[in-house]
Amino acid sequence: MIRRLVVPKELGEIEVRLLQWYKAEGDPVSADEVLLEFETDKAIVLVTAKQPGTLRRCFCGPGEWIKPGEVAAWLSDQPDEPLLADRNTPGENLAATFDAT
Repeated sequence: MIRRLVVPKELGEIEVRLLQWYKAEGDPVSADEVLLEFETDKAIVLVTAKQPGTLRRCFCGPGEWIKPGEVAAWLSDQPDEPLLADRNTPGENLAATFDAT
């Protein structure tokens, strides 16, 4: 199953800036492993996966801006699972934590 990593709308209407990915496309991801780091206008946020999988597609790179509610990445249960047709295809969201520092 493909799961979408969505930037939470609770962060507000302001865009967030991606600082870095801790994993690359194709890398396995364990539960409780940090995936990426971004900054809001008030904090640095570490995003931790709560489900295992494979990071399949990253939709933004370091230094790029993304709006809350947008899909930042896809993860899948299997590394060769067919990808979705569109970034915004409805589907299950990845369970993740967003810890501000």
